[in-house]
Amino acid sequence: MECELCNEAKLKVGDKSSYGAIIIYKNGNEKNGWFATLSPRTGGDPEKDFSIQLMPNSHLKYFSDINSSPELAKNYGIAFGKICAAVGKLVKECDRIPIGTYGKCKHPDEHIHLKIFPYRGAIGQPFTTDSSFARKEVHIDKDEKEFVKFDPVKKVNLSDIRFKELASELIRLLK
Repeated sequence: MECELCNEAKLKVGDKSSYGAIIIYKNGNEKNGWFATLSPRTGGDPEKDFSIQLMPNSHLKYFSDINSSPELAKNYGIAFGKICAAVGKLVKECDRIPIGTYGKCKHPDEHIHLKIFPYRGAIGQPFTTDSSFARKEVHIDKDEKEFVKFDPVKKVNLSDIRFKELASELIRLLK
């Protein structure tokens, strides 16, 4: 079975992936480069929010693999910094720039990827590692097990117009 993200790594900036994401950034080469996509869906407000996914061109399985090459690590830092700066320009609210990140490598064969998004609303809820998570109210269910409540996060499509405008603006900002 081919890796969908490895296939996306071969696309050019402006190309659309098999699931409708648009490639908005690339750096480096096949071994040390990174690429980013704008998702056609968001877990936030489709009029204000969006989600970007950052991935290595090569099929890395663990975040510690980023350190396997100085150029790979350098290109990661450049890509992450540029994307956060671009997101910041798009979501700046007063003097706050609420940006969230989430990294994922939960399966041993999975291609690592990071999500970068405006951190607000339901998608801006605390992670289990955040100190604010520990301050959430603890409830007890019928089996006397403790739990905390979260607002549901439902992925919704961005409008075609907003998606295309965001992709164009991000590509411009990331050049």
